[in-house]
Amino acid sequence: MKKYVVLLVVLSFLFGVSTGYYKHFPFSILMRTKILLSKQDYESKRNFDTSIHKEVTVQVSDSTGIYITYGQSNAMNSGQIGYDVKKEVYQILNNRTYIYKDPSLGSTSETNDGGSVWGMVGDKLIKKGIHDKVIFSNCGYGGKKIEELNKGYFFNYLIKNYNFLLQSFGKVDGILYHQGESNNGNSDNYYRDFVEFIDKLKKNNIVIPIYLSRTSHCGYKFPSDKKLIAIQNKLIKDFDLVFKGPNTDLLLEKKYRLPDYCHFSLLGYDKFADMWTTSLSQNPN
Repeated sequence: MKKYVVLLVVLSFLFGVSTGYYKHFPFSILMRTKILLSKQDYESKRNFDTSIHKEVTVQVSDSTGIYITYGQSNAMNSGQIGYDVKKEVYQILNNRTYIYKDPSLGSTSETNDGGSVWGMVGDKLIKKGIHDKVIFSNCGYGGKKIEELNKGYFFNYLIKNYNFLLQSFGKVDGILYHQGESNNGNSDNYYRDFVEFIDKLKKNNIVIPIYLSRTSHCGYKFPSDKKLIAIQNKLIKDFDLVFKGPNTDLLLEKKYRLPDYCHFSLLGYDKFADMWTTSLSQNPN
């Protein structure tokens, strides 16, 4: 038995040496396989179930608002469900357009049936006369830090959906960016990482307004991070394409949050949506 172990060690050593010299080990295949498996795992957590969603054809006008949503769970399906849109609010998935309904398509969720803020936002924008219709593409991912959203699968998903919107409707009016809770207490590189996000968008020929939420609070263990909020405010001040989104660290009353004191109740979504409506009423387009 001992001699077989020795033989196995020797063969392994020889294989390792020959791999380094002849480069015959299929590293590229293994890497592609790893990326593919990771993508499949990430996508399994997004809502791609269109069975309860009605597909429609939408004619857009110059007054139609078309937005990408990006960020983490409070930009996704992680709040209280129960709101139905009243006006012409839609969402796009894989180049198909649907009436907006929760759980929203393309979003991740902290629960199996979470709700999102965007249906309310769309209705309020139309009611206020800012848009005649509103179309969203939800591209964020729950629980991700800004440095994760800047690269790989997450960033590529945003680019893919930007191109879908551009092909389908000829424009995208802005990115609604809500992220910060996962960087609470870990914001030293936040400014640099957000600048990297802007630069990567430009390299993909995406030069559109970014509406940046001021947000850091998530639960009792992670109260408002004043340093992070200051960084987000500085980004808004320093960059012409970055505009004020909501400051959800102001929505700290328990009635605005679910029991986890991080995600939003319907009442919280109503206030959150009012904030988005105020921000987007100052649309530079």
